[in-house]
Amino acid sequence: MFNNFDLTDSEILKIINDYENLIDKNAYISGKIDEDLRQEIIFLIFRNLSRNRKN
Repeated sequence: MFNNFDLTDSEILKIINDYENLIDKNAYISGKIDEDLRQEIIFLIFRNLSRNRKN
């Protein structure tokens, strides 16, 4: 899979902030937000977007 992102941490955090409503929508379990699931989604987004970045 092509993954040649060269995003800074602040750019990744902006993407996460922009999609916060969608993240929250997908973190619902039994009618309320599961904070552990929400954090896991954010972690996976951050990890995938920062992969292959030159340090």
